[in-house]
Formats: sequence, structure tokens, C-alpha cells
Amino acid sequence: MKKEEIIAELIRIAGRLDIKIIEDRLLRKGGYCRVFTNKYLVMDKKISDNDKIELLTNALKRNNLDDIYITPKIRELCNEKK
Repeated sequence: MKKEEIIAELIRIAGRLDIKIIEDRLLRKGGYCRVFTNKYLVMDKKISDNDKIELLTNALKRNNLDDIYITPKIRELCNEKK
């Protein structure tokens, strides 16, 4: 899979988990947060594709992925430890 395809798939999964993704100009990469029951992933517009993949997978890991179909490649990324 190309990086753009991986990012698109991760964003699709985030949408199924009701994670709102906000891309803006930041002084750092960004991160995942919850405000009451709302879930957000805030990330800098200018970060690399690798950093986007890292932020997205870290956000997904913090949610229950058992009931969502995830392709084997994406599931492998989510199961990796850093």
C-alpha cells in the first residue's frame, strides 16, 4: 500500500470511531485528545506522511478496534509497539 492509501484508510477508520480530525498550523506534530465524549486528533498540516501515519495509528490504538473491519496491513500497523 502507498502511504496516501494508508492515511486514507486510517482516516476512514477514525471516522467510524467518531474521531474528528483537525489539521491546522501547529508548533508541534499534534496529538489525540478527548473532551467529554468527543474525540479529536489535532495534527499539523505540514508534517510528513510518516508522522501522519504515526499520529493516526496512535489515536486508533487508544480506542476499541474489535468491532471494526480493518485490513491486515492497517491492523499490523496498529499492533506495532513503539
